[in-house]
Amino acid sequence: MLLARGDVKLRHLLPVVTFGSPSVFCGGQQVLEELGLDEGLVRSVMMHRDIVPRAFSCNYPNHVAHVLKRLNAAFRSHPCLNNHQKVLYSPLGQTYILQPDDKSSPFHPLLPPEAALFALDGKNDAGGSSPRSTTASALRAFINSPHPLETLSDPRAYGSEGTILRDHDCSNYVKAINGLLRQHTKSARRRSRKHRRNRWWPRLPVPANGALPAHSCAAHHNPLFEKPALVTNNVATGF
Repeated sequence: MLLARGDVKLRHLLPVVTFGSPSVFCGGQQVLEELGLDEGLVRSVMMHRDIVPRAFSCNYPNHVAHVLKRLNAAFRSHPCLNNHQKVLYSPLGQTYILQPDDKSSPFHPLLPPEAALFALDGKNDAGGSSPRSTTASALRAFINSPHPLETLSDPRAYGSEGTILRDHDCSNYVKAINGLLRQHTKSARRRSRKHRRNRWWPRLPVPANGALPAHSCAAHHNPLFEKPALVTNNVATGF
């Protein structure tokens, strides 16, 4: 809003990071383009099974779209709900998928079975599509699998022990992120220790015949033993 009014320069803007927040624009990517903003300026982090951001951007069947239009008159002329996709709002910016360990929440079927923070970049598409369209298609498939209506129809999803609260609770976001940070820190420490060991104790090249190369101790000069006379004098003056 401040940028559209001209109150703030583009160079003064910093990236905005959201956690578990739903999309609130129909055609949000077009908003960024009209303002001249890069999609990396808005970074949305969502838990892999968080129903809140997924329910706002999933595809709804025709009968559900008709119910929504009856409940709220504003939905009757809602452009995103009246096109072929039938969604409420479309994601904008870059989306990151946070998957905790399976002890906290089961792994998503479309993601690798590991705790990680996934990013969709669309650079590995073999069909010749643009990275943006590939990313949008992949994100749409992820949001609709499993469909949020399946979660809402499950009685176990509700209550203090339900899956809705489990995957949308901000404390679980913090727990998942801290777990990834600890994992990254341990990995960095292991790499650092391995690097120090390789630097202190470099591996000797082994020939094809398996014989170790000849190694002469005379080739190494230790400064402590280069002048033995000094050592003798120090010992002699100590009596």
